[in-house]
Amino acid sequence: MSVAGFVLGLIGTVLAVVSLGCHLVTWRLQRPRPKLTPVVGRLTPGGLVTNDASCDVRESLADAAEQLEDIPLILGVKVVNAGREPFHVAGWAIRSDPDGTSLVPIEKPIAGADVPFDVAPGGSAVFLTELQHVHSFAAAGAEQAPRIVLTVSSGARTYSTKPVAPELLLVITGPV
Repeated sequence: MSVAGFVLGLIGTVLAVVSLGCHLVTWRLQRPRPKLTPVVGRLTPGGLVTNDASCDVRESLADAAEQLEDIPLILGVKVVNAGREPFHVAGWAIRSDPDGTSLVPIEKPIAGADVPFDVAPGGSAVFLTELQHVHSFAAAGAEQAPRIVLTVSSGARTYSTKPVAPELLLVITGPV
């Protein structure tokens, strides 16, 4: 009888640990989980044309510039909520690393969402500003080209993107 009791106790302990692990994983997945991507592009009359700004997309933007000469370049952040609860965006900013100086766009956005904003589970939102504002901000910084990242704040925590490709700031807007 003691062997049967030991086996049942062992099975009960294993099931309890597995159940606790499942509950912890479920609790962790319930939270909002934002995935951020820096984007650069142009707002055309037909819609928004964007590319990932963390890699060098100068050729794509140059092709679009030939077709759309008078349309300004935009820079922003795309927020995708991979969690199961809405993600509250309290604000967003453009940060120059390593000094941490931030530019918070205060004008009405030319396109995309305005803050504060709630991103639904599985949904996405784009926050944009004109690239000339970023260039002015970067030019006021150090002698060398700063590392630019975009940040999104939920009120409790601040998330940041990969750095914006420095070639985009240097080639498109002139040397910083």
